[in-house]
Amino acid sequence: MDSVTDHFLDAAEPALRALSDYLVAAARWKQENRGAAKGSPSNLLMTAASRALSVLALADEAGVNRLRFAYDPAPETSTGLPQGTTAGPPPSPPSPGTAPRR
Repeated sequence: MDSVTDHFLDAAEPALRALSDYLVAAARWKQENRGAAKGSPSNLLMTAASRALSVLALADEAGVNRLRFAYDPAPETSTGLPQGTTAGPPPSPPSPGTAPRR
């Protein structure tokens, strides 16, 4: 991840965690979250709290994957090519008119 995005996420993390904490507290108010039906206000608040933190997790995963791709390329296979790549298509068979005669 580039440094601008990394700094932005570092700055946004405390606000997103505070938002998540607030949403969880609102969902748990008067213990309304216990046994809450799907789609109920308590359930939706808990889902929103989880998704607020999911943003950070996804961005972190993207950054790790980008670094891994840049600094830890796929290992080479026994063919000498990086894993997941091929040498190309096999050669075409000769046309039927050029076969040797007996």
